[in-house]
Amino acid sequence: MNLRQIPSGFEFWPAREQVCAPEEIVRLYEAGFAGAWHDPVAREQFRDSIKASGGYAQAAEVVANCHLADVGKDGLWLLFPAIERLFPASLPGPAQQRGDCVVHCSKNAALASLCSEIESLRPDEETGKLEGPPEVSAAGVQNGVLSTEYLYWWRGHDGDGWDCASAAEMIRQHGLLVRQAYPQFDLDLTNYDARLAGKYGSRRPPSTIAEEGRLHLVRTATECARFEEVRDLIAVGCGIATCGSEGFSSERDDHGVSNRRGGWSHAMAYLGVDDRPETRRLYNGPLVLVCNSWGIWNRGPRLIRGTNLSIPHGCFWARWSDVSRRTAIAYSSLAGWPRQPLQNYGLSVLG
Repeated sequence: MNLRQIPSGFEFWPAREQVCAPEEIVRLYEAGFAGAWHDPVAREQFRDSIKASGGYAQAAEVVANCHLADVGKDGLWLLFPAIERLFPASLPGPAQQRGDCVVHCSKNAALASLCSEIESLRPDEETGKLEGPPEVSAAGVQNGVLSTEYLYWWRGHDGDGWDCASAAEMIRQHGLLVRQAYPQFDLDLTNYDARLAGKYGSRRPPSTIAEEGRLHLVRTATECARFEEVRDLIAVGCGIATCGSEGFSSERDDHGVSNRRGGWSHAMAYLGVDDRPETRRLYNGPLVLVCNSWGIWNRGPRLIRGTNLSIPHGCFWARWSDVSRRTAIAYSSLAGWPRQPLQNYGLSVLG
């Protein structure tokens, strides 16, 4: 019995167009093909696995037990500057060419967590080692630093599309690979290759490759149900992967905000949150910074109001009220949850 539940009005990705030009991606999503869906069994297995490993399956538990409640209140918290400092030109990354949005989204969330931890200068809580950035060529950086193909090989079927809970569990169990050549496996992951992403699916990748990936595990992840949880976990450096059915305009307003428009069965990462009181007054609530996987697909102002920073190309701010129903999973990086808050850009970059 197939328990994968795509949103009403969507359908599974067509095999005949499994790989296509980037400019066709938006058309396909808007035509109703599902890159992201809900799998209730996978979601429950994800929660059980987190609990079995001693973690917190629900972000409310993380916030309470790690004393993070309201750490991000009233602030402007941004994850993308750490990525841009460590890996300039890595965002927005290559535009997807098939229905693999879940792994592009998950990669961006994991990369944000990794870069935030590196800049925190805190040692890994299990090994005691101080983590540094992986060595990546210029081409590897421009292609997003971390391989999406390796992640997609674990989706468990040969078609396109996946769910956020399964992807998060896969990264916990099988880890990440950097965008580089692996001559020992006769494999080059330097550049995004949509056809290579389909090499495995119902067949698992070789155990030798998996052993390499497991050297770079994300320790744990947790599911966010409320804005306050999203805000507080972003404030301490946790990237967030989300799946849902909301579509958005390709036009940003004067402050980089896009309105809801149509529907996409799609996965996108959160790389920031704006909970400043003046933002809440202006937009009748807080905003989250959405990182899409379609390259430079949208247009309009990118300057963050009250700062000298611009959001990355391909990104946009969304009202929390427009995304509150999305499945949202926060990733830890290669260390555990408790961390010091990041720089509050709402205080330090104004003017």
